[in-house]
Amino acid sequence: MTIFHDEQFVEIDLLLRRGAHINRSSLAQYEFLCQNFDELQTFYRRYGCSLFQHPDGFFYMTVKGGLIRSRLLPKSCVHLGEFIALKARDPEITRSLGRIAISQVLQDIETLVPRETLQAVYAPKRRDAVVDEYISDEIMRALKILADLGFIEMTDTAIRPHEAIHRFAELARHDNAPGDDAKLHLNTQRGVVFHDAGSDEEYEGSGDDNSQD
Repeated sequence: MTIFHDEQFVEIDLLLRRGAHINRSSLAQYEFLCQNFDELQTFYRRYGCSLFQHPDGFFYMTVKGGLIRSRLLPKSCVHLGEFIALKARDPEITRSLGRIAISQVLQDIETLVPRETLQAVYAPKRRDAVVDEYISDEIMRALKILADLGFIEMTDTAIRPHEAIHRFAELARHDNAPGDDAKLHLNTQRGVVFHDAGSDEEYEGSGDDNSQD
């Protein structure tokens, strides 16, 4: 039986098309991708897509002008992804089985990130009187998007970064402003898509069936 008749393929196909990441924690889906990676790469290439397996093991797909719609992650998700990726390296997080309380994320980002940066990323064009409320709400919205795309696992009280969060660490390593050579490497080897249309802002790319908010 062809792999495309397998129920696993249908589930994985839907996840990849909306920009999700398949981590080792999704064992059955992960093993299916490992076993059929070459065939699936060829399949998605026909749609103008690139299927990647990151050196850390997880799988994801990028869309580059093909037949599948794509979107760019909101700047808030990119910033928060970088923040979590760097925080995940803290030895204290390792001792807590990788879990980080959401309240701790909110407290740390408020303490460590300059307020003007928080306002520019999470509450642009908002009045000072409502900035704090918008920052908190946007961080929670960004966490849910990151969870939906397989970057983190999220409960009501805590998150646990998956290995896919390291995509953001690679961007943060270049202070979010890589040179031409680094940008080429990130694009071709790590599936990072940059957006330069009319601004100096850059976003992590992900395939998705939804448009950017």
